[in-house]
Order: sequence, then structure tokens, then C-alpha cells
Amino acid sequence: MSLSLAALADLAEEEGLGAVELFAPRVKFRSVGHSDLDACLDWFAELVMTVDIDDVGGVVVGSLDFTVIRLGTADPIALCLDQFDGDHEMLAGLFDGNQLAEQVEEQFETLTVVTEAVLIPNIAFVTEPLRGHDLGLWLVAETIHRMLPTGMVLTWPYPADCTGSAPAFDTDPDADSAHIATLDSAIGRLADHFGRCGLTPVESAPWALGMSTAFEALPVARSRLGAVRSTTVSLTLEQLRAASEPPAPDE
Repeated sequence: MSLSLAALADLAEEEGLGAVELFAPRVKFRSVGHSDLDACLDWFAELVMTVDIDDVGGVVVGSLDFTVIRLGTADPIALCLDQFDGDHEMLAGLFDGNQLAEQVEEQFETLTVVTEAVLIPNIAFVTEPLRGHDLGLWLVAETIHRMLPTGMVLTWPYPADCTGSAPAFDTDPDADSAHIATLDSAIGRLADHFGRCGLTPVESAPWALGMSTAFEALPVARSRLGAVRSTTVSLTLEQLRAASEPPAPDE
């Protein structure tokens, strides 16, 4: 059984350890099942790392919630997207009824290969002391590889800490401009970051990213991220206790 970061810190303290070594990242999946529509299935991936302490199965250090939508069913894609929290609805314009929009099909050449489903990553999270090791990118790439053998990936790279209620835009124009510039910069950095997973801008909606798994972009990205499997990080008990716990699936 996997432990939380706080529980690992307590166990390590009981064992007389001042620090814990985390290594061998892996991904565990579970179906969340919020949707009642046949076309939709929402999933939750946990990023787990091994700990060299007896009887500890690992510690959860990150997560990704994502949705898989089957194309060509009786369910309109816009209705599927509207069911979920986050920014899924921003992608509705990339679909036409229960299929991909024509301009998306043309850009990613999905008409030339079997494209039965679309995977939409939502919020990827890695706890603070483990950031900077490409674990989040690796989590996204491994999720796409394992959960979408042939299909399309679409996402909107929006900073997780900017979600929630919209700021007031009618008080200080200078402050509003600064906020927009900061947000645009953050979105740009995220888009570049997730480009390393093989995702590229959608020409008809440059704020969105896409990729067909039928071609070489994903295998190339996974090859370049292969060294992440060998990641080893030592964290003190203080770092473990101060770290944010990954989000849990809403059940």
C-alpha cells in the first residue's frame, strides 16, 4: 500500500531516519467514473515512487486526472466536456458533433489512421521538492502511452494555480494588463514544457495543444524522457512534512 508524504515522514522518524531516498517512479491508474455517458470515462493516475523501507509499497508524489472520450458515439463531445471540472469546455470548438473538427483532422492527419478516442489531460501535479526532475512530463507521456494506444490527445495548458474565480478586471487597468501578461507568459512556458511530451499547438486554436499517437512524436518524447525512470531523490523529514500532498480523486 502506498503512503502519503506525511505518513512516510512519521514512519521514517520511527525508524530513526533523518532522510528518505525515493526512486523508481511508476504510475498507477484508477477509473473515477463520474460520467454517465457511454462516450466518456474519467481516470486518475498516481505517480508513485519506491522507498527503501520494509513493508512500504511506495509513496504518492504526484497525480494526473484525465478523460478519455470515444469518438463516433451518440453522445455529443460538447456534452461530455461539460460534465467535468477544470477547463475541458475550452476544447469544445475542436470537435464537430461526435467527431474531431475537420481542421484538427487535417492538421494531425487523423483521417489516415484509426482514431477512435481522444485523451484529455487536465491537471498534472508533482509535489514541490520533486519538481525539476521531469517527473510531471514523464507522468503525462506514460499515461498517454498506456491509456491511448491509437488516438488523439488534446489539452489546454493552463496554470493550475490560476484556476478558480476570475479576478476583477475593472479596477486598475495597469494591474489588469500586468495580470494578463503574467498569465500569458505562464501559459506559454507550460505549452513549451509540454511540447517535450510531443504536443504541438493546434493551428485553428493556438492556445490548445494536440498530438496523434499514431505517429512518432510520442515514442520520441518517451525515449528522451527515459532517464526519468532512474530518478533518485533524497528528502529530509522536514521536506516531506512541508510538501503539498497530491490531489486525490473526487469519489
